[in-house]
Amino acid sequence: MNEPNSQLEADAVAVAPSVVTDAAAAPSGFDGTAVLREIVETVALFAVIFTIARVTIGNYAIIGRSMEPNYHEAERLLVDRISPRLSWLQRGDVVIVRSPVDDGIELIKRLIGVPGDRIDLRDGRVLVNGMMLDEPYLPPGADSGPRGPTSSWTLGNDQYFIMGDNRSFSQDSRMIGPVKSALIIGRALVVYWPFENRGFVQHHDYGLK
Repeated sequence: MNEPNSQLEADAVAVAPSVVTDAAAAPSGFDGTAVLREIVETVALFAVIFTIARVTIGNYAIIGRSMEPNYHEAERLLVDRISPRLSWLQRGDVVIVRSPVDDGIELIKRLIGVPGDRIDLRDGRVLVNGMMLDEPYLPPGADSGPRGPTSSWTLGNDQYFIMGDNRSFSQDSRMIGPVKSALIIGRALVVYWPFENRGFVQHHDYGLK
């Protein structure tokens, strides 16, 4: 009568070691392949975000006095590079522009006229499509008069008229003429340096259609 029980005990003893061996070979909860995949995906995501950020956002340092008293030499800006490519620019925007006359020079200016506009400089003021601009950002005594032989421009399909806020110390469309969209690098967003000057760039709405 005891033999069947002895057989069962022998079977139980024989099975137990195999269970212990399997547990030691594959620790519970660890999957090396899954961890490696997660690391690769995180690095790839970071690379994509970094690339998008570099393509869409640029940083630039201001050189010169052409935008005083609003923006100053050596200030650093973050710039939106997408708006010019998608034709999102508007009159009054502060933009970064490659100079059409000096290779390698980048200018910070205010966008005064967009394609189709007529620009007139009269009595030291700016008129767009016959309406005189309200320009509260100008320094006292600013002279917006001509700086060349021409005082009127009608902008073509891909032409923009740019001027500095500090009109007496600005090389702009009054001398170099309208610029094409391909020369507009981007729309200024934020001053981030020096720290005490940090803040959003103030664009202006002239209320023109």
